[in-house]
Amino acid sequence: MDDEVEIIGESSSRPSCAGPTLCQLCDTNFENFSELQRQQHYDVVHFDSASSKPQSSNSSRKPAIPKDLFKPRRFSVSQRKKPADQFWYPSLSRPPPDNCSPGLITLLKHALKKSHTKGSTRRAVLCCESATHMSVEAFDRRWGCGYRNFLMACAALMNQQIQNIYYALLDDPFPPGVRNLQRWIEAAWKEGYDPEGARDLKDDLVGTNKWIGTAELHTAFTSRGIPSQLIDFDLSKNEKGVQVMIDWIVRYFSPPNPIKQGTVTDVLRGASPVIATDKMPLVLQFSGHSQTVVGYEISKNGDTNLLIFDPSRPPKLSMRRAAIAGPSSVVWEQSRTNQVLQSVMHPTSNGLSSKLKRPSSSSDLKQHKRAKSSESDDEIIVVEDSDDPRKNDERPSISSGQLQSFKLDPTEVVNHFRLSISKLRRKQDYQILYFPMTDPWSIEERNKRKVVTSIPGC
Repeated sequence: MDDEVEIIGESSSRPSCAGPTLCQLCDTNFENFSELQRQQHYDVVHFDSASSKPQSSNSSRKPAIPKDLFKPRRFSVSQRKKPADQFWYPSLSRPPPDNCSPGLITLLKHALKKSHTKGSTRRAVLCCESATHMSVEAFDRRWGCGYRNFLMACAALMNQQIQNIYYALLDDPFPPGVRNLQRWIEAAWKEGYDPEGARDLKDDLVGTNKWIGTAELHTAFTSRGIPSQLIDFDLSKNEKGVQVMIDWIVRYFSPPNPIKQGTVTDVLRGASPVIATDKMPLVLQFSGHSQTVVGYEISKNGDTNLLIFDPSRPPKLSMRRAAIAGPSSVVWEQSRTNQVLQSVMHPTSNGLSSKLKRPSSSSDLKQHKRAKSSESDDEIIVVEDSDDPRKNDERPSISSGQLQSFKLDPTEVVNHFRLSISKLRRKQDYQILYFPMTDPWSIEERNKRKVVTSIPGC
């Protein structure tokens, strides 16, 4: 008997109305096979066991399956020790995990400026530059968007200077994380927060793959005393449709205008076609998915596009590396194509070489809403663009006096984060979670918000 695969025989009391007992690999009828004969069938026909007789010729049989497929997967020491479900924010000294991409707002700001120079972008406003993209991982790929949007919000909140006390409220007694968020929410339920949500999710969230939405995020933040607010947009009830929500988002991100008093720097900043503000990102919820809104762009035709971090759509590897290295590492292309290059190039005398709301009824959205180019005498290394995640830790060897450089197309960068008005029109119901950045809520103020409420956005 092979100790790697155990074949379970059928009980003698099997009902006569049941179908025949079949081989699980080739559908051979085991009706008159003894348990030993069944085991020999697997060893000889499928596993090519050296202790058994050779496999007989039969063209109708399926190809043999290697025994190695049934062995327990063995992990290297580095894999076993790799932390799972890591939370990272820009102030940390350790490098970001592979699914975290800091510096993208700065990269996007430079790409938008290039787009403005080309005439494709009239104006753009972005959230705080510390906002970090966090994508789902293997274990939460099909259900983790709400959790990852929560972590993006926490990373921004823990790195801002408007309300320094938020850090302690979010970090104690245990820091944010996918599974930790589940613990936060369950703990809030036990304290009487969001009884409707607790019922809908059957008071059971920790360790599950259940979807959550902005209502659950609001509950988690409220229980920690972090002020947040839910805004509902029912586009079917307003003749302006999605424009109502876009106008709200533009007002949220736009700095005060006109600037009453300020320095020359303030005035120049306000007049810039592309700016980054100190605003926190927004969480945008709709049926089936949620995303983080990091700003908006007014295109050449006057349409307003949202700029978003989607947890299910990580940036290309070249974008991530360029964002981490900083804007001076980028060689901006003029074409839309991003050619694959890996060579050492020297600069010429003139510079570088070229190149939701909670459902009102059980059926309403139930599925999910519960749910750097600079002139230099250094050598430039242009890194090959690859989307293979297995190459995330590969770095070219850079000797002293060399600058690692990434070749990017600004149009491609902007397109990656752009959410057009035509796509927004595909949905009718949206909910936004935003942070007013006021003082933390007292216990009394938290208790008043144990029942989740939202306000209309129009």
